[in-house]
Amino acid sequence: MSATAPRPPLWLAGAAVASFWVVVFNSIRLIRIFIDDPYANDFRIFYAAAKVGLVAGWSHIYNAGFLRAAAAAFPLEENKIDSAHYFVNPPPLAWIVAPLTALPEPAAFALWSLIGLAAFIVAWAVASPFTGLARITLLLVGLALWPIEESLHFGQPTLVLIALVAVAWQQTRLDRPVVAGALLAIAVMLKPQDVILVPVALLIAGRFRVFLSFLGWAAALSIVSVVSVGAAGIHDYLGAAALVQADPIHYYDTAAYVFGIGPAAYAAEFVLGALAMAAAYFRRTELDTVFALGILGSVMASPHMHELDYAVDVLAAWFVLRTGPGLAHRLWLVAGIPAVQFTALAIGNPLPELLWQTGWLGLLGRGAMFRKRPALAPPEPASEC
Repeated sequence: MSATAPRPPLWLAGAAVASFWVVVFNSIRLIRIFIDDPYANDFRIFYAAAKVGLVAGWSHIYNAGFLRAAAAAFPLEENKIDSAHYFVNPPPLAWIVAPLTALPEPAAFALWSLIGLAAFIVAWAVASPFTGLARITLLLVGLALWPIEESLHFGQPTLVLIALVAVAWQQTRLDRPVVAGALLAIAVMLKPQDVILVPVALLIAGRFRVFLSFLGWAAALSIVSVVSVGAAGIHDYLGAAALVQADPIHYYDTAAYVFGIGPAAYAAEFVLGALAMAAAYFRRTELDTVFALGILGSVMASPHMHELDYAVDVLAAWFVLRTGPGLAHRLWLVAGIPAVQFTALAIGNPLPELLWQTGWLGLLGRGAMFRKRPALAPPEPASEC
């Protein structure tokens, strides 16, 4: 007779059940929002830009007139092209969305949302630690968090970006620098503000082949992007970027919330990013922590953030949990759950998350000072993939 499997700890079972029901509630909410207004998302801007590129040429994807013409097919209340609703992502996002324009926008958005959900599950399967119920709970907790829900709600590419970075981490471990660099380059080209310091952290940590691969792929994508949009497109992009960044809404979830928009906020962001990179250097033998610090540094140093961009912190937390942090560190990660929920639109206060991230950087920096650093471990053999 086989032995009965041990029951999970009460706290773990409670976390799994609570997260499950939050995910159910969020799913119902997202479905109702979609039914009530299938155009109430950011994806429609990506869709319009892709339509412009396919019909009028990629040099016009940042042109307000062309974007408004493409958006004219949307309902009146959802066809705005302004500082809060404008395509300013690099061209690869429009290229990726382009095949979906064969579908009506609502159907394309629904498919895009499913792709984002699948991407997050891929990231979890690749990067999350633990086994059994503990691992499943990490997935449920992640899906229950406000930034993940908002990424699905607005159709932002954040979840796809998370999967790209997770697989890049895996490929780095497997000593496949060309693939890892390519994935990081695509991730940076989708939303630079979320992961721009990850390649820098790898450079500082001595992962030169991955960084050089990233540099090559990023250069290739940049050249193709510049050629595709041309001089007119670059001019339109600069004007669009200035218009968007002049809107205070894009600063709300950054250090500007504390210091105000201006030099003090920029200095604080620079210092926080630099401290994250310094910690990455001191913990350079720990690949998981290097990736986590690259993500955390990117988010803390960015002058352009929204609450859904904090979704990348979930991946950083998974990386850190793989290192076996102490009890205090694990409790701080748990404290990040209510902190990030305070960014929800009903509350709209990013201060707890900003303070929590600063404390987390302090814990990672303290670990850099006191942790004994082993010799650089060799990469895992590809056969273990």
